[in-house]
Amino acid sequence: MGNDRYNRNDRHDRRDFGRDGHFVKKGPTKRERILEEMKQKMRTAYLSRDAILVYIDGMIEDLEKTLNLLFERLNEWYSLYFPELKLLDRNKYCKLVLAINKEDMKGTEIKVKEIMGDKSDEIMRQLGSTIGIELLGKDLEKMQESAKQIMELEYLKSELEKYEEGVAKEVCPNMAEVGGAKIAAKLIAHVGGLQKLAKLPASTIQVLGAEKALFKHLKQHTKAPKHGLIFQNTAVHSAPRDLRGKVARTLASKLSIAVKIDAYGKRFIGKELKEKMDARIKGILEHKSKPKPVSKY
Repeated sequence: MGNDRYNRNDRHDRRDFGRDGHFVKKGPTKRERILEEMKQKMRTAYLSRDAILVYIDGMIEDLEKTLNLLFERLNEWYSLYFPELKLLDRNKYCKLVLAINKEDMKGTEIKVKEIMGDKSDEIMRQLGSTIGIELLGKDLEKMQESAKQIMELEYLKSELEKYEEGVAKEVCPNMAEVGGAKIAAKLIAHVGGLQKLAKLPASTIQVLGAEKALFKHLKQHTKAPKHGLIFQNTAVHSAPRDLRGKVARTLASKLSIAVKIDAYGKRFIGKELKEKMDARIKGILEHKSKPKPVSKY
């Protein structure tokens, strides 16, 4: 009954009586106008290039988690055959899984040397005295197939990272110039968009990605975090530990200016900002290196 009344009211909203007594169709109702406005806003949001960065970065993070898990499983599985092989480089480890064959030591030595260079002698020595068990050919084939899949995912991840950096340079050229395209992309993805990031102060940008440590500091009065995602910047992580906070603060302040220009100004002053930032960081490091004057008293 209620629905019939609503439909009838809606119908009378859209129509009116003409001079001849017939209904004349009117314009869209308020509800239809609101729906159309919402659709338009959604289309605009989907068309924004910074939204692409959010999804790309999410996929890269998921790929990294998947690769870590698959690599760990392959490592455990292959340790039955060659437990002495220990490498952190996933790509090289998978290449060695594909290259090593105990039944063809000469061919294996050539392939291992191509992959590992000077470190190949140590690997061949370990292979010659390994305590690993002999496996069936079909077992090794499945291990090698798994290694191939991991390498393919590694390639996909590297291509997505290149694409992410390219989109970041397009969306936020000033940020990409100041802090690097990778960090710019991660900061935008972390908060969910360029406009959202532009509204944050430099102090917040400095610790983005370290929220857990920040909340722990506020709640339990532990040591406050000095940096978050921006730690990946070379200037920050290569600085002395006691100066990283100052360097991170300098970088965050310039990123804060850069993101506001990218979001609202659309001018390119990235090189100028980077020069000022580099000069400031150089001053911080030089001030630290100067010896303190010795008091006469």
